[in-house]
Amino acid sequence: MIKRHLILLLFFVPSLLLAGDFFDDDKGEAAADTKSSFELNGFTRGVFFEGKIVDEDGYELKSGYGELGLKCRARKGPYGDGYAEIRFRRGFEFGSSITEFNLREAYVNTYLGNLDIRLGQQIVVWGRADAFNPTNNITPQNMIARSTDEDDRKVGNILVRSSYDLGLLNFEFIWVPKYAPSVLPTYLFPFPDGIEMGDEVLPDANIRNSSIALKTGAVVGPFDGSVSWFRGYMPMPGIFLSHGYQNDSGKIIFVTKAKSYKMNVFGADFSTSVGSFGLRGEFAYRRPTDDYTLRDNIYIPNPDFQYVLGVDKSIRDFSVIAQYVGRFVSDFKEFKARTLQDELESTNRMIASQQDQISHAVLMRPTLALFHETCNLELLGYFNISTEEWLLRPSLTYNLADALTLKAGVERYSGPDGTLFGNIKDALSSGFVELKASF
Repeated sequence: MIKRHLILLLFFVPSLLLAGDFFDDDKGEAAADTKSSFELNGFTRGVFFEGKIVDEDGYELKSGYGELGLKCRARKGPYGDGYAEIRFRRGFEFGSSITEFNLREAYVNTYLGNLDIRLGQQIVVWGRADAFNPTNNITPQNMIARSTDEDDRKVGNILVRSSYDLGLLNFEFIWVPKYAPSVLPTYLFPFPDGIEMGDEVLPDANIRNSSIALKTGAVVGPFDGSVSWFRGYMPMPGIFLSHGYQNDSGKIIFVTKAKSYKMNVFGADFSTSVGSFGLRGEFAYRRPTDDYTLRDNIYIPNPDFQYVLGVDKSIRDFSVIAQYVGRFVSDFKEFKARTLQDELESTNRMIASQQDQISHAVLMRPTLALFHETCNLELLGYFNISTEEWLLRPSLTYNLADALTLKAGVERYSGPDGTLFGNIKDALSSGFVELKASF
């Protein structure tokens, strides 16, 4: 009972007394244009992904689909609005026909002076780094989503988000009452013979299983920074040994399941400029709330400290982002997998990116606009120096006409055996082409 009252108090106090400015765009539009009470826009697209057949020579159609995306906003004067994004998809993926309806986001905003409150299905992105955000622990991700847009990997969740702007300082509070997990490509992991994956073990809707997050930001001249705290279940689960059983042929089968874990995450981020260069950084210290050293808790990662430092530069039609990504793992112990538990621990280290005590990686994203910005060339390159994993994603986007684009590219993963990219490289590496019309 005390914990329940504490959660409610943590929500209403920041909302009514303190509660950043993440609704400014919505609020400004609503206040400036109260005559337009309803807006509808979106897109339709056709997409194909082609790649190598796993464990065979030759290539196959990995995915092909047609998709309709609708975005609507209903304004209620300067006091609030509602927003929803809906996706309809029909096609072929992972060897099967698919028909999907996805309510990506659906929420309502209310604006009460400097206080903003948002309730509903939302996608929340914290952090200022590109692609790797150590402080972004609220929104789950679908790691096997087939899309030409990286943002489509983000998965919405039901939550409450409140913000209070004091000018120099802004405060943000988030409450996630029900846990939603990230989607892992566990079917691609090299489990030993005799292992099968069972259903996920998810926290129920008990208030004690909810997550909370607080952030305080400040803008001083060219410096924009914030500090944050998250306590709750991490979107990325681990894997544990659940039980064993004897099948009809007398063989012992062990069942593993995905299970989430709670962590305290203390974070900070900043962005500023020095001359014509932009600088950004993001840092997070993560520590589990349960004893991660117990043999039964191999699904819980060790405490670690993550850091990202980046620089960006634009010269006419050319821009580039360069980042260093690092991680230090506490209480790290070298070991060789000998037992089934060891194999699962090795898999969990791979999922949590804790295969080395100290890891280093670099990321580059150069972009070039051509032909009066009707053609855009982009290359995303990532290399993990410690594990020797790498990702290359070159793409070209051409504007055929107003709101009609053609996009083509390649997404290539690679890595040694026993690494995440090494396990998914054949299944998820692909070339893609997309024709998209927006309205």
